[in-house]
Amino acid sequence: MAITKYEKEGQTFWKVYLNLRHPENSTLRAQRVVRAIESEKLAEGLEKKLLRELTNDLAKKASQGITWGDLLAQWELGVRRERSIEEKQNQTYAKTYVATTITDYVAVAMKWTEAWLKRPVSGVTKADGRMVLESMKASGKAKGYIKYTQGVIARIFDWGAEHRLIPGNLDNPIRGIRIEYREEEKAPEILTIEEMKRLLRDAQAFNHDWYPVWAMALLTGMRNGELYALLWSDVDFDNLRITVSKSYQTRGRFIKSTKSGKWRTVPISSELLALLTELKVHSKSREHVLPRLEGWDRGAQAKVLRTFCKGIGIKSVRFHALRACFATQLLAHDIAPARVMKVCGWQDMKTMQHYVRLAGVDERGATEALKILPSDADCMGEVVKLLDFKAHK
Repeated sequence: MAITKYEKEGQTFWKVYLNLRHPENSTLRAQRVVRAIESEKLAEGLEKKLLRELTNDLAKKASQGITWGDLLAQWELGVRRERSIEEKQNQTYAKTYVATTITDYVAVAMKWTEAWLKRPVSGVTKADGRMVLESMKASGKAKGYIKYTQGVIARIFDWGAEHRLIPGNLDNPIRGIRIEYREEEKAPEILTIEEMKRLLRDAQAFNHDWYPVWAMALLTGMRNGELYALLWSDVDFDNLRITVSKSYQTRGRFIKSTKSGKWRTVPISSELLALLTELKVHSKSREHVLPRLEGWDRGAQAKVLRTFCKGIGIKSVRFHALRACFATQLLAHDIAPARVMKVCGWQDMKTMQHYVRLAGVDERGATEALKILPSDADCMGEVVKLLDFKAHK
């Protein structure tokens, strides 16, 4: 609190400035500045009046609880602190959020809940949550992105309850809300078996640098980051299996756990064994299975693949589509979905069912029971009957 005197255009004025924080909750603050007061006595009276008003405002805010904007700030500080502690303890594959995820969560929450930022969390209702989701839908956002945003907001709210920043009995304002979507389904971005063969055949013929990467992706179903992080120590030639336990994070450029946080094994087929054997011969002292290609660490894999596909005249696909190619080909050759799910590292059946549908496993043969077209024998029988009828007429 302060009253200061100043000169302006030959006249004397006084200014009152107050800055208060709540004694029990330092995140609650109230400020007020009033200038151009004509006398010191008026300034003193105004200071007392403003002090009462700000004190009452702080008490009211304290009774309502933390604002949504302050909760976002507390969440970011809290999870970054947890991350920092784990890094100091050399926990390479931490269970906490990675730095880029924290940044993304804050950005998406700030963007879509801007109207909540100065409001007490206790006053944010399900109606407010629905308005956020409906506004995203109205702006043309995809169903997946809307559900992602819904999950982000719900997690931050739950974190606040767990850390006693908000009352635990408050209903999560966005969890459980369902929005009706009507999206036109896009054709799957996937290569046929002939296009897969063409991709690898031409890549090998042109001695393309990315040939071993594409071949490994199509023969293992591993994700891009998992391929980049794969070491020779992960390859068991004796038992013919690859252990997938880590992944490269392109944005942060560091090694982390797999997407699910769990390791898995991929069996080495005869073709994959031949590829690995050749790579081993040329790898010399390199600890990584695959060569360190220019731009790969910065996410160039998608652009390179699309460009090459266009160049050889096949469907242009993103890099992640190679994983889908692997899964659907296994399913199309009657490998049990449960085994494919295990090899690829999917944790829920819903994801698996998407690839089952792409492969057409459930539909294959379903229409064989429809025997309705006339056979040649049936046609000949009808002709004989017709001729016989005419002969007796």
